Amino acid sequence: MKKYFLEISSERRNIREVENLMLNINKEFGLPEEEYNKMMIAVTEVAMNAIVHGNKENIFKKVKIYAEHDENEMKIVLMDEGEGFEIDKLPDPTDMENILDLHGRGVFIARAMVDEFFYQHLDGGGSEFVMIVRKKQK
Repeated sequence: MKKYFLEISSERRNIREVENLMLNINKEFGLPEEEYNKMMIAVTEVAMNAIVHGNKENIFKKVKIYAEHDENEMKIVLMDEGEGFEIDKLPDPTDMENILDLHGRGVFIARAMVDEFFYQHLDGGGSEFVMIVRKKQK
């Protein structure tokens, strides 16, 4: 099992570090381009949400990314130091009444791009997102 870790301060420009991490991980993991692009969309959406909404762009608050993979499955865990939220209360961006509301879109998009998606508010504060990506069988 290969393991990776990255910690960034909550600045939008640091999303490049997240992208570089995922690119380097995929060199080893080997997702095909289409699947890699989906995974990258999910991870960058969640990371940007952690920076902007979770940590409120407070540069003293960190976003941590852990990733691990074997030959067939990658697990990405992303944590922020924000106040958390109730994921079930996010507006559904596909409902006509919410079509112009930007809240909930990142989570909705990320969920659609990975095989499994989990969220929990951490007891000590902060949010944890877990994304699972599996290689598709040929």
